Amino acid sequence: MWDARLYNSFEKERIQPSLDLTYRISANKVNRILDVGCGSGMSTRALKARWQNSEIIGADLSREMLAKAKETLPEVKFVCRDCSLPFGNLGKFDIVFSNAFMQWIPNQKQFIANSFEVLNEDGMFAAQIPLFNNMPANDCIINAYNEIKGNRFDSNDIFTIHDERQYYDLLSQFSHNIDIWVTDYYHVMDSHSKILEFLAGTALRPYMQKLKENQVADFLNVVKNKLSETYPMQKNGKVLFAFKRLFITATK
Repeated sequence: MWDARLYNSFEKERIQPSLDLTYRISANKVNRILDVGCGSGMSTRALKARWQNSEIIGADLSREMLAKAKETLPEVKFVCRDCSLPFGNLGKFDIVFSNAFMQWIPNQKQFIANSFEVLNEDGMFAAQIPLFNNMPANDCIINAYNEIKGNRFDSNDIFTIHDERQYYDLLSQFSHNIDIWVTDYYHVMDSHSKILEFLAGTALRPYMQKLKENQVADFLNVVKNKLSETYPMQKNGKVLFAFKRLFITATK
């Protein structure tokens, strides 16, 4: 189960990519927007701020996250559904927006096809994908998990993350106007414990769910130690935590 409170405790760090992506979309007159994998509604808030008069539908599978989204944005329609499946019954949209969601879907070609199916002509597909597999923190988690479990496990068994060239090839089947870019966000953290708390809201969840209850505390302790070795403390005691994210916009 997703923890909306924990996820939202790092609101500043989590909402900025959504804000950045919305302002790379040039469309001003937008009637309908679909926020796929909207979670607690952070990405929906960014969309609402950019297009205040547009109809926005947020879709997610987590009822806990949707409850938080509805509490924050009561004027927005939120629906509970598996977003890896077709969503044509929701109608047509001018923008299909996907923030930090696609990495959870193994068949991303089908998801992209589903998204373009519901786009109006000249509509925009916009996505942000955490490139977590390319980050040192991912190695910290994998190595800690394998130490606790005593076996070999790879993050590719949990997340599906392609590189820029692969995403371009996937999208070029549906669009002739594609922009792709990567941004490193340097989060200033108070401690390595804060990095661990940040990761516990997303990336650590699948690993914790695979462990026995009496293994979780040891696992988190090993992850924290590895984070401390990997991310040096600054002179003022803060820790710079670099988070790499890939962005895509593609016009139908």
